[in-house]
Amino acid sequence: MRADTEKLILEKGAKLVRKNGFNRTSLKMILDEAGVPKGSFYYYFETKEVFGIKLIEYLHSSIIPVFASVANADSSDLEPLDRLKAFFGYFRTTFTSEEIMSGCPIGNISQEMAALNPRFRAKLTEVFKDITSPIAQCLQQAVDQGSLSGDTDPAELADFIVNSWQGALIALKVRNTAEPLLTFEKYVFDHLLKPERPAEQEPEKTGP
Repeated sequence: MRADTEKLILEKGAKLVRKNGFNRTSLKMILDEAGVPKGSFYYYFETKEVFGIKLIEYLHSSIIPVFASVANADSSDLEPLDRLKAFFGYFRTTFTSEEIMSGCPIGNISQEMAALNPRFRAKLTEVFKDITSPIAQCLQQAVDQGSLSGDTDPAELADFIVNSWQGALIALKVRNTAEPLLTFEKYVFDHLLKPERPAEQEPEKTGP
């Protein structure tokens, strides 16, 4: 029962924080949404800061299996770069299926709290590491099979891609349209990660 009530508060709180931001989500809003008394909240979370830390942990545990799948070659028949493209397409569909596009919950909390609270920043650093790592693994697979140049640094490139994606998600909230994510995918997959083609062989010369 304890775990179920704690999870309920985190689930309802996550929706409110994603929509309103952490600071603008009041305790009363969380209690009303979860349908629990104030005493229950403080039984599981001593302070709102503790709630925020546990909320990051909750979001972390829920998204990591999704990100881990992009590095799992056995989970799909797609080649690494096609798998990565489908992965970002999945999130585009998810984030743009709402009437009001609220962006990435982890990204939203990062924008609001990372610079203000060292405990939040430490937890968010862990999340971004676990978000970026599977993408780097997928890029390494593409390097190993020859789809990307051997000079590619998968970890550095994955970091750049995740940072660019988060920027597109901010623009998504501002413009309330999928266009920023579509532009992100266009330039990442049609230009930055465009598979290398074998060098064309010169035609054999005939005659003298």
